[in-house]
Amino acid sequence: MLKTSTILFMALILCGQLSAQGIKGNIKDSEGKPLPFASIYVKQAGTGTSSNLEGDYELPLKPGAYDVSFQFMGFASEQHRIQVGNGYTTLDITLRPQVYELPTVVVSGKAEDPSYTIMRKAIAKAKYHLLQNDSYTAQVYMKGTGQLTKVPWFLRKTLEKEGVDTSRVFTSESVSEISFERPNTFSERVISVRASGEDMANASPNSYINSSFYLPKVVNAISPLHPRAFSYYKFEYQGSFRENGYEVNKIKVTPRSKGDDVFEGEIYIREDFWNIYSLDLRTSIYGFEVQVQQIYAPIEDEVWMPVTQQYEFSGQIFGVAGKYSYLASVSNYEVVPNADLDASVVLVDEKIEPAPEEIEAIKEKNLEAGMEQVFEEEKEVSRKQFRKMMKEYEKQELEETEEPDVISDYSYKMDSLAAKKDSLYWESIRPVPLTSKEVAGYAKDDSTYVAEKIQAEADSNKVRNGQKFKPGQILTGSYYKLGKRLRYDFPGFLEDIHYNAVEGLNLTFTGTFQWRNDTTTRLRISPFVRYGFASEQPYAKLESVFGIGKAEERSTIRVSGGSYIEQFNPGIIDPLVGSLYLLLLERNYVNLYEKQFAKASFARRFKYRYTLGASVEYANRSELFNNTDYSFFDRDNRRFSDNAPTNFENSAQGFEDNTALITNVTLRARPWVKFRKYNGRLIPIYDRSPEFRLTYRKGINGLGSEVNFDHLELGLNAEMNLGVRAIIDVDAEVGKFFATPTLEFMDYKHFRGNRLEVSPMDVTGSYRMLDYYKYSTSQEYASILTHIRFRKLAFTHIPAVRLLGIKENLFVNYLHTPTSDNYMEVGYTIDNLFRIFRLELVQSFQGWKAKDFGVRIGVSSIFDN
Repeated sequence: MLKTSTILFMALILCGQLSAQGIKGNIKDSEGKPLPFASIYVKQAGTGTSSNLEGDYELPLKPGAYDVSFQFMGFASEQHRIQVGNGYTTLDITLRPQVYELPTVVVSGKAEDPSYTIMRKAIAKAKYHLLQNDSYTAQVYMKGTGQLTKVPWFLRKTLEKEGVDTSRVFTSESVSEISFERPNTFSERVISVRASGEDMANASPNSYINSSFYLPKVVNAISPLHPRAFSYYKFEYQGSFRENGYEVNKIKVTPRSKGDDVFEGEIYIREDFWNIYSLDLRTSIYGFEVQVQQIYAPIEDEVWMPVTQQYEFSGQIFGVAGKYSYLASVSNYEVVPNADLDASVVLVDEKIEPAPEEIEAIKEKNLEAGMEQVFEEEKEVSRKQFRKMMKEYEKQELEETEEPDVISDYSYKMDSLAAKKDSLYWESIRPVPLTSKEVAGYAKDDSTYVAEKIQAEADSNKVRNGQKFKPGQILTGSYYKLGKRLRYDFPGFLEDIHYNAVEGLNLTFTGTFQWRNDTTTRLRISPFVRYGFASEQPYAKLESVFGIGKAEERSTIRVSGGSYIEQFNPGIIDPLVGSLYLLLLERNYVNLYEKQFAKASFARRFKYRYTLGASVEYANRSELFNNTDYSFFDRDNRRFSDNAPTNFENSAQGFEDNTALITNVTLRARPWVKFRKYNGRLIPIYDRSPEFRLTYRKGINGLGSEVNFDHLELGLNAEMNLGVRAIIDVDAEVGKFFATPTLEFMDYKHFRGNRLEVSPMDVTGSYRMLDYYKYSTSQEYASILTHIRFRKLAFTHIPAVRLLGIKENLFVNYLHTPTSDNYMEVGYTIDNLFRIFRLELVQSFQGWKAKDFGVRIGVSSIFDN
């Protein structure tokens, strides 16, 4: 006998089926093969859906008559008038390949392909389509399906032992409500989310979905509608077809040089209106393939918006290959068109057509009169003038906003119950039916889904509330809640055990007390206690940081003091790296001195554009000497080099104990920086503006201080775009010590040298083979570090190499000091090897003559970028 609950459940399902109505069916081609992700759109309802991998579709609709459009890339669309009553109306669709009308004139010799005038007009009108709506809202259903497609046998066996099914298909679903308001405000609210297997949301295509091919760039790739698209692409006319009274042109898009950051495929442009009808394009990101398909539909009058979008990410690293496919179905559009713009634009390609009479109002930036003539009087306008008018329209609109430097304002939130919807909810809201494999995957997961969520929430609460002390945390560290607003972070001893020639094995106990009152006020206090077992010398200091204000307008006060040990050029060698080179290779690069000090500093940030800082330090500095010569491998009784750095200006090879009072004032400026906004927080886009630096240091002779110097430095950090060919990163600084300075070696100007076989992480911020201290100076200097990122150079002229994500770059570094004799480095870089490595071949020069050659291995520059 069936249980009452089971009978009730079945009754609810039956009632739901009886009360629901709409359309459903299967979409296939003329050979009977299913057409996955075909687009179904109902204009009267402003909604639509897509077919699944098996070609099945289902769309709930209220009773009534509807015009339903069925589309699939490369196939002729079909429109059907459907009457929906009670229950679902079944309509199976067979789509046939699109028949194209080919040009009757064969393009030969120097004759221009018809695609070029089509693309020129589409590019001219791209900004128009971005500004076409005052606002819109819509609902987005997104489903992701991913799986490993290749796993090495040895790794597969290891994963299987740990219970990982490498053949399993992972599925995720979400439903979001999105809204847009001109000029740049976009919001997304996730109302439901569900995942089968591992949550692979990190492969999310949101950066593509929230972008637009009417923009110059889509993520990091150049759009075919970029203003300079002809520098990046060749276009070829593939024919046209007529649909619903308008003509659609098919254009083949081919990169002039294949590789990352360009697209390849087809784009369909609607004649006369020059908007995107659909597109099928692919690109790559560091060698990983990305496939993009979009189908547009008329939402209101001549406002066309994407209704179906597909994305596929695939690639391979270290023998493991996988792919993840996403389907985004956009429905329930509500659009408010921009009343200032009209679809009837008589656009003339002056390159091949008789140039229209120039509109004086546009030339004189009389925007109101110019738009009246173009849109209301339908006066012919050239591509160049139309682009100029739309650019001016956008500029004036941004200037009228409260934050004209904010190029996008994005907000995102997830409902608290979004992840707690049951299977009945998903059955009722899901616009794309699940495939049989996806149904099986969910059935397997549903038995453990709730338990895993509860456990995950418990683990999350445990992390938020801190942890009780465990003996193993002495080495690994943890953090501990000491109150509602106070916590203590302890990194553990494992990462603070090092070795150097002065202290031998040394151990540091540290941690950070963090207090936060709200999002604008915070205090950090960090004690440091250090002991060297060879020197038998303890050290201690205390650092505190107090910050107040929002991130873009924050004031920061730092106070520190104690008796501690420090490198002459602070941070030039990582203590762990220095320890390994000393113990394994007997190479002593860490040079230290002792100081008893007190230091205070203040910095104020002004909306990320300007940062003004000042500091004062009073310190007693003492020389230190080697106390150990132990290494793992004693090669020919080698001894460690002395702790005193070698410097060509300072022949003393050491210093006497001294006292110094030093002040410092710094101004950093990025005057043209732009911003993005995310959930109300400003995020600066630093590559939009160079950074200028001005630093003045003063050594004060008095109050016991024995130094007396004035040091002025100017710096520049900039990125220069050379178009399609290359990007140059520059970090330059010039400076001078005035008069006859009195100072000690730690007060010299030091440069970021490198004596290691490992290349520095900061590609543009360091030399590769420069000695750490030989050319440090107390006089004038000039340092220029450049990194030239080429799209293609030598081996990357081969498309197959570029498609692996490999980059070839050059760098040229130059240093002038009174003793450097025009030191220079020229290097060639093969970047992104095996996705993560960088190989550098470096030749140094001195006195304009070749000096040394070296090979450096580093981490791919993508991690630095």
